[in-house]
Amino acid sequence: MVRWKRIRTATEWGFFYGIISWLLATGFSNKIPAWGVWGIILSRMIMGCIIGFVRWEMAWWARGLLLGFLINIPMGLIVVFLGVRWTIGFIPMLITGMLFGLLIELSLRHKKEERKAGADRDA
Repeated sequence: MVRWKRIRTATEWGFFYGIISWLLATGFSNKIPAWGVWGIILSRMIMGCIIGFVRWEMAWWARGLLLGFLINIPMGLIVVFLGVRWTIGFIPMLITGMLFGLLIELSLRHKKEERKAGADRDA
């Protein structure tokens, strides 16, 4: 069963972490074209959407790290293909992707525990 609230929440967190990623990236190079800014934000939103959709039976932290890694490999390769160096494009994309994948899963886990506590209180 697809939980649309989970997908929406994960996508919203992805958008938030996309903005954080963009701010981190501008601190490194201070020169990012518009396609780079939107690419960073969009990649994090896509990552959030996929994390929200996937319900693999594994530890939440492992799922966040794994999906953050797997989703950002092609994103990082696209960045390198567009002319950004490996050290300031691909590697930071993977590292921040894994970090924010973990944080998105943590946020979803926290939200699930809040709903569960609310249901227990109402019963």
